[in-house]
Amino acid sequence: MKRMSMILFQAPLAQQAGCKVRIEVMEVTRSMVDRRNANFVLWPSCVEVQRCSGCCNSRLLQCIPIVTSIRYLQVMKIQYINKSPQYDKAIISVEDHVTCRCQLSSSSSSSSTVSIPRSPSQSNPNPLPSPPQKPPPSSYVPVSPPRPVHPALPRTHSSKADLHRHDDLKHNHQP
Repeated sequence: MKRMSMILFQAPLAQQAGCKVRIEVMEVTRSMVDRRNANFVLWPSCVEVQRCSGCCNSRLLQCIPIVTSIRYLQVMKIQYINKSPQYDKAIISVEDHVTCRCQLSSSSSSSSTVSIPRSPSQSNPNPLPSPPQKPPPSSYVPVSPPRPVHPALPRTHSSKADLHRHDDLKHNHQP
């Protein structure tokens, strides 16, 4: 029993992962460069993006982006022509989430009994998070000004199949 109390004493207190912008890894897909051609690879194959995630104080709420920003990145496009690699540069755009908020999820019913306090003078069980930490300047240069997002579900991809569901396949690659 003494050993168990020692372990409990040394364990850090768990902190709730609140709704805020966090770094996530996103796959760089060929469709981001060319939807008609599949005869190339891209490097790097994945990049870091800023995404809203975390817990809200109710199952009726979900963490969604309120403001987003488009960022352009240069990637290497590698094609094999006559068995020799050809290297080209390509530009992709990624969407970074800038500001997040807990809002009613679209899956919950639009009941008038649920209200979310909007004013700071009201008691708010889930206050807005502090502004997101900016990544190192070398990796984060917003090209377009932040734009408000219509309150909708964030565009996240739960699987690779979901990520590629809009890709156009050549006739010999179709199922």
